[in-house]
Formats: sequence, C-alpha cells, structure tokens
Amino acid sequence: MRFLSSFRVVLAAALAAAAALPLCAAPKEDTPDPATRLLRDASLMLLKEGNVRYVTGKQQHPHVDAERRATTLAEGQEPFATILACSDSREPVELIFDRGVGDLFVVRVAGNVAGLSELATVEYGVSHLNTPLLVVMGHSKCDAVTAVVKGTELHGHLQALAEKIKPAADRVKAETPEPEEAVTKAIQANVWQTIEDIIKQSSAVREKVHAGRLSILGAVYDLEQGKVSWLGLHPAQDSLVALADQAGTDAALAKKLAAGTEPPAAGTGAAVNAGPAAGAAPGVPRSSSSPATAATRRPLPVTARERTESVPSPFQTQPQPAQPTSPLPSPFEPKNKFHPHE
Repeated sequence: MRFLSSFRVVLAAALAAAAALPLCAAPKEDTPDPATRLLRDASLMLLKEGNVRYVTGKQQHPHVDAERRATTLAEGQEPFATILACSDSREPVELIFDRGVGDLFVVRVAGNVAGLSELATVEYGVSHLNTPLLVVMGHSKCDAVTAVVKGTELHGHLQALAEKIKPAADRVKAETPEPEEAVTKAIQANVWQTIEDIIKQSSAVREKVHAGRLSILGAVYDLEQGKVSWLGLHPAQDSLVALADQAGTDAALAKKLAAGTEPPAAGTGAAVNAGPAAGAAPGVPRSSSSPATAATRRPLPVTARERTESVPSPFQTQPQPAQPTSPLPSPFEPKNKFHPHE
C-alpha cells in the first residue's frame, strides 16, 4: 500500500519504543489491522519527540532539503498526521513538532474551530491522505477565545467564528466567575467543542473512527514554554459517535420519505377509497368514489411529516401535551341577557 511505504522511519521508531511507552488510550472499536495501530501510535510518538526537541532547542529540521521537495513532488504527499490548529503566528505547527515538508497536513483557523471549510479539509486529510491521527490543538492566551469569554465586541465575519467558540465559553463562565481563570479553562473546553463538532458533522471521520483507523486527540500548546500538553481522546467520544450516527439515520429516513421512496403505512388512503356517500342522487356519475375506481386506485402515501414524527431523534425533545383551554367568549354576545318582562 502506498501509504505504508512512507512510514518506514515511523515503524522503526514504533517497534523500538512500543513495548515501553504507552502513547495514548486506544478507542473501544477494535483495530482491524495491527499495522494500522502501530502507525497511529508511531505518528503520535514522532509528534511528541519532535516537540521535546523543539522545547530543548535540539531540533533536527528533517525533510527540508531539495531532495525531499523533489520526492514529494514526484510521488505525492503522504503526511502521517492531520492537525487542526489556530492561525496565531506564534504557533508554527511544523516547527513546534520539528517536522518538514510533507510530514504534516495542517489546517489553521483562528480559534481552531471546525466550520465548513475546516471540516472539508480535515476530511481530505483523514479520508484521502489516510492520516491515522487527527489532532485538534488550541494554545494558551488565545485571542479568539479570550474575546468570546470577555464579551469583546466583534465586527465583520469574526462574529460567525465566535459563535463556534461560544458554547464552550458559556459553559465555563457558568462555573468559573473569575475572567482569567475562565479563559484558561475555555481554551481547553474549546478544543473539546471542536472535536465534538467534527464528530457530529462528519460521517467520513466517524467511519474512520469506527474502523479503528483514526484517533482524534486534543492538545494545548503553551506559547511561553513551547510545550504541547496532550489531552487524549474526547471523554464522551463513544456517545458522540453513537448519537451522530443515529441522527444521520433519522435524516436519511426523512429524506427518503420526502422523496416518496418509502412504502405508505398500512391503512392509509381508506377514506379516499370509500364508497359513495349516503344520500347521493341516483344517476349522477360517481367517478371519484365509485367502487370500480376505488378498487384500482392506489392509496395516498403518508407524508414525511407524519412518518418522521414517529421516529424520535436524539437531538430533539419530546413535545409536551397541549394544555386544555376554556373557550373564549364571543365579542358579539352580551355578558348579561336582558329580559324586559322580568
């Protein structure tokens, strides 16, 4: 496989350290291929080792020469990790992990959020380039998260970006009144929020997770120390995947019903197929309700609204029964009747 050929160095490093170094918690889904698990763990190890070199000032700057550029141009890119990080200029992803050309597939956006463009790019990395590792990395002193937590007025398209951060910021502020502490906690909470958004909105990512071919890890980079702190898997990953899969099933069913591809429910169309109404005048043509046409007429399909109401969605609350209301008095009726002979 073409993807495996680019991991000779990765495999060698993994075989040397796998017995002694626990790298990350494995997903509950079984990995179908031991080599895939090895590649995934080795990818994380390369990131960790590269960050140690960066912090200690012992960078090796691999894969930055002309030969590497020529090889990746001729054979194509084969990165070993997809990384969604903030656009902050103080967070140079390839330098932080001491990697070079063609090693990492990096997606950068302010606040490390997962909008439509970021989701599409992440899917390209994990599905087309087959990276076994997806890292969502925030960083300390993030201006985007700070602005949302402190309620700074934003202009232009920044408000749309802030809406992605707001759920995490609101949860933290409800529990942490002190602003600076809230910002620190919100940075980590925003990493979890982005992972949650990716899982909920990307069936391609969920398929990779189900197959055991992708690990999604959270991380936070310290601007001052240069160190990456690893958060691991999302604490509710399994539940998020299950709920998102169910929501996708519900949406697909609703789409089929709207297109009329699902068979109608039993008993529908009975009123239409009924015979003539009692008291019909003799001799009047009964084209719309005659027994002859009723026997051959197809029952009307049930509407999508009627069918989908019976399928509960995990993201919808059950409707509450309507409260009985007393009839309103008519404005044209007097409140007290007048009897002139009384």
